[in-house]
Amino acid sequence: MRGLVLLFLCWAVADATLYQDCGSVASDVEFTVEGCEVPPCVLPRGELFVVSFKFTASRDTSTLTIGAWATIGGIQFPWEGIDTDGCHFTTCPITGGSVVDWTMPVEIFTEYPAISVVVTFQLTDDAGDPQTCAMLPVTIV
Repeated sequence: MRGLVLLFLCWAVADATLYQDCGSVASDVEFTVEGCEVPPCVLPRGELFVVSFKFTASRDTSTLTIGAWATIGGIQFPWEGIDTDGCHFTTCPITGGSVVDWTMPVEIFTEYPAISVVVTFQLTDDAGDPQTCAMLPVTIV
């Protein structure tokens, strides 16, 4: 229940998705899952959805590494098929203090089970710190 309360405290803006920040070092972080403002986000198998981060970078970085995983029963499972080079979805290098718009399509494979999970999306900088980190519950149908 406590985690749910924290989740609802992280509402950023009307168009953004309600999420729980999991250690972002950037400021003004907004996270959006297309078509979902309030979790759990419903993600149909066999379809694409778009995730976006908008943030003010805390430092210079020449790379961003994408981390994406689902947590099931306390075990993290990597999100299959994701290109881990975050610079494919924004312009790098990034200057500290600049506003970054980052958007990536994510496929829900038909092989995924119909399940409710917590997913995490993270963008890690050159120093190994998460510029952004967002967790939210989703239901795969």
